[in-house]
Formats: sequence, C-alpha cells, structure tokens
Amino acid sequence: MRLRLLVLQPTRFLGNAVISLQTLAALTRAHDVDLVIDDRYASLIHVALESQCRVVYYPRAKIKSRGVLGQLKTFYRLVRRVRANRYDMIIDLDGTSLTSTIIALIRGRHRIGPGFVKHSRFYDQTIPMDQATQHCFDDFARVAESVNADPIPRQYLMLPELPHQELSPTLTSIPNRQKPLACLHPSASKSYKEWPATQFASLSDALHERGYHVIILGAGDGERPTIDAIREHTQHPFIDTHNQLDIIQLAWLIQQCHLYVGNDSGPMHLAAITGTKVVGLFGPTELIRWRPLSETTTILARQNLCDPKCQPEACLGNYRCMSAITLDDVLAAIDNER
Repeated sequence: MRLRLLVLQPTRFLGNAVISLQTLAALTRAHDVDLVIDDRYASLIHVALESQCRVVYYPRAKIKSRGVLGQLKTFYRLVRRVRANRYDMIIDLDGTSLTSTIIALIRGRHRIGPGFVKHSRFYDQTIPMDQATQHCFDDFARVAESVNADPIPRQYLMLPELPHQELSPTLTSIPNRQKPLACLHPSASKSYKEWPATQFASLSDALHERGYHVIILGAGDGERPTIDAIREHTQHPFIDTHNQLDIIQLAWLIQQCHLYVGNDSGPMHLAAITGTKVVGLFGPTELIRWRPLSETTTILARQNLCDPKCQPEACLGNYRCMSAITLDDVLAAIDNER
C-alpha cells in the first residue's frame, strides 16, 4: 500500500547524507514522500533521487547565524509547513534531538525511528540497532525495511553522470585537459583520521611525475592549514579548490578525475558514489561501520597495529595505524586500480 510519509533526514554530515541515499530512494519509489533534509545537500538530493519526492529544506546555517528569537521563528516556520499535512507515517532516519523535537510537534498516525533516538517516548515504534556491529547504512535501511518489508541492497546509490558544471577560473584554466586528473582530500572531521600532510605532499609530487594534474580539495577555515602545509612541502604545483566548489560541482569534478585519494570523510563517501576509483585511507575509525559500500573503492588500513584498548580519540599507540600507511602503499593501491 502506498503511504503518505514524512521522512526526517536533516543530518549535518555529508557522509551520512550520502550513505542514506539508497534508503531514501527505496522509500520514494514505494511511497509518497515529503523529505526534510539539510539545505546544503539540496542539489545532491535533487540529482540522486531524480526529484521523486517533495523536499523541505532545513536551513541549518541560517538558524545558526541568528539570535535565539530568530532561531525559534525559523524553526517554527519549518514545523508549521509540515504540520499543514497529514501523514500516514513519520520516519526519523537521523535519530537526533532535532528530529525527536520535530516528531513531537508533527501530526502522524505512526511515528517510527531507530533504537538510538534521543526521546523514545515521542515514537510509536523504534527499530533495534547494534551500532557496534553494523554499518551506518543499516541504521537507515532497517528503519525503512520495517515499513517497506522489501530488502534494500547493501550498496551505495550511485550518481548518474552529471551535466557540465561552470567552475571558477582557477579550475577552468587547467593547462592540459588531456592529462588525467587526480583529486586528493587531505582533511577530515577529526585530526586522528588524517594521513600526514607531508605524505599527501609526497603523493602529490609522485602523481605529478606520473603525468597527473593534481587537484587538492578542501572547504572551511579548518582545512586551510593542511593545504598550506602540503604546498610548503611539494616541489610541483597543484590546483587548490579550497572553498570554490558547491556539492554538485565537487561531485562533477570528482567524476572527471581518474582517481580520488582521501581520508575517511564526507567527500570520500561522495567520491564513492561518482563512479571514480577511490583509495580511502583509514586510521582508527571502525571499518565495519564506515567503509564505503562501493565496488569502486579500495581501503587502506593498518588497524592490526592498534593496541586492543585503543579508542579513536584516546590512542595508546600514537595513531600508528594511520602513520604506518606508506606512500608506496598508496601508489600500489592506485596501480592495482588501473
């Protein structure tokens, strides 16, 4: 039976948004869906889901920029918009305090969410989860499967070939587009996830000597120092895209590349759905939970070097699982992907 659904997925994490796309696609194929999503990912949702649902954008940046009264007014406008509709079911995929608050304020015949929701009293049903042993993909898929019954393929939803994007002069002036392009993303949300900047500098030089144009990706003030450190240690030039790309421009650019190398991060998960060959560098992050579910991705990790008592933010071995990944390891992985 086709239902009228409100699906809540206003995650602030690009990686989570990418990982949930297959689940969102399954829901929109089977039901009439209104989707609440962070407005930064609007263009990604439009392309990936081919406009099969009505999208309500959560203006996180706008809310954050305002005072308390302005935040409440903006949030209330969003709630009022979705309260105008009657839903057969409200599905919370995010499981955060934000979505629990929305759940409490919206009318729906049945409210469902993952077992780790913040305020379970607002839900009619929560789906048990074991986040220690399951991929993040399952956080989303198991909730949807409790509605659809049909199993969701455990693989990322791949993006279609994207149309040409207008880029800044910095990128359109690549000297020789007949040369292969390589994208490197040297940053991550946590410093312990980052392969050393000096290693990325060596990789950039090695790829340049192999005939690649090297493109360094980055956004936000926190990623600027890493790119500067790479520039300081490289002997050959690279193309710096810091703060010059929106999400669809980023995805399109990665699709134009022969390969992508990066740490465990949102852009790595985005790269994994573009069809481009990806080499993902993992330190103490749980592979069972965060490895990309994509046939185009190769993972490099040295987690066997970790102390059994290590925690991601409290390493007993100075993060040797990350630093032990060598330049030769990465180049070998690239060669194997050719």
